[in-house]
Amino acid sequence: MERFEGTVPRSSLPKIDKHQPQFRYDDEYDGSDWPEPEHCGKVSYPAVASKPEMHDYSYQFPLESKDFVDGSGYDSSEEPCDLPQNNMQPEVNLKNVLTGVFSILTGRNKAPGLPSDKQLPNSNVSFLGSEKNGDTYVHSSVYIPSAPPLLEPTAFNYNAYKDVLEAEPPEWLPDSSTTVCMQCTLTFTALARGRHHCRFCGGIFCRTCSKGRCLLPVKFRERNPQRVCDACYDRLDPLQSVLINSISNAAQAAKHDVMDWTCTRGWLNLPVGFSMEQEIYKASNTLRSYSQVARLNPERSIPAAVLGGAKGLAILTVAKAGALLSYKLGTGLVIARRSDGSWSAPSSIFSVGLGWGAQIGGELMDFIIVLHDLKAVKTFCSRMHFSLGAGCSAAAGPIGRVLEADMRAGDRGSGVCYTYSCSKGAFVGVSLEGNIVATRMDTNLQFYGDPYLTTSDILLGPVDRPKAAEPLYTALKNLYSCLQC
Repeated sequence: MERFEGTVPRSSLPKIDKHQPQFRYDDEYDGSDWPEPEHCGKVSYPAVASKPEMHDYSYQFPLESKDFVDGSGYDSSEEPCDLPQNNMQPEVNLKNVLTGVFSILTGRNKAPGLPSDKQLPNSNVSFLGSEKNGDTYVHSSVYIPSAPPLLEPTAFNYNAYKDVLEAEPPEWLPDSSTTVCMQCTLTFTALARGRHHCRFCGGIFCRTCSKGRCLLPVKFRERNPQRVCDACYDRLDPLQSVLINSISNAAQAAKHDVMDWTCTRGWLNLPVGFSMEQEIYKASNTLRSYSQVARLNPERSIPAAVLGGAKGLAILTVAKAGALLSYKLGTGLVIARRSDGSWSAPSSIFSVGLGWGAQIGGELMDFIIVLHDLKAVKTFCSRMHFSLGAGCSAAAGPIGRVLEADMRAGDRGSGVCYTYSCSKGAFVGVSLEGNIVATRMDTNLQFYGDPYLTTSDILLGPVDRPKAAEPLYTALKNLYSCLQC
């Protein structure tokens, strides 16, 4: 290995002249791109900033060294040079400033075919480059984001929402504390603009400024979505997915799951349920009764072929009374069967109707409507649909049977359904039946806690089976196991 005689080799120098080994080095080097001069010999690197004292160092380069010119090294004089030769500072004018701002906003940072690494020489502004027409452009590294997003799509930053999640219930302001809405400042009136309290902050707002519904943090001990003002809605909305999966009614275990003779709740299903939990209990009790009938007397149960091919079930409890002209009212739920054989989440419905024919009496009926195809399921996805059919009914005391067939039509489609029923009361007759069935959106909202959830999302979408509906799925499993025996 050759030794250098008191010199420091610098293989990155732009050009070496073998005939004039003396060159000058300026210690003001700042690392930017420097132009390569055409002349050889003594190369002077310009200083970017001036100092009180300038130090000029001269280095002796040994010409006999082979580290730079033989096969093991390289001769930097052979490197191509295409940098511009002018040493003028870039002109700063209104045109260049506006061009740079426009480039950042539109992303047009360079002209087509222009090398992206070409920058203005001898300029401290390293993010500006020059185009062929003399204009400047902004380097792409200026407007490309260099920091990660604040929140990942699937992650939840607890610290960012700690104040909201740990908030305490507020003390509501008295109605006399203000005569105007605390957001829009419009005066309250008796009928057109009443007072409403925000459940999260306790302020007083008009109906327009407090129309949002949100689940509140756990310390509020509320499982139903509550009225909040617009400002609180913006704070609570990012947390709704967390609260839906933790404190909503659908995420809780069923409390009423005893349906035998030891519980009076299971003796008789009421025609109207005021919550999804009550509808789940009524439907589970109805399926349990059908399972007992299928086990004791299979001939009176729903045919296995009909029930086995069902794409969905609607389970209702309906009260019916009248002579010649009868009236019907009841509530229930609908559930769909997925392609893998599992059952969807339930959706709440209610039904009102009229019957005309040779009939008299009153009865309480537990309906199971068999939806034998996907069209019938989509009919129940409508906000409201109509049914028209015929049926015969007979009931004496706690024992009775109803058989109906009807055609249903709504804005999502139409389909044919078969209805089976166990009834209690004193009724006999044959009649034509007409019903209006509608989805109970408020009941679904209170149960799932999601104001954007539609009936199609519940029955045909990816909504998971709620924990609160486990008694319903258990009753369905027992019913189908009885039919397979």
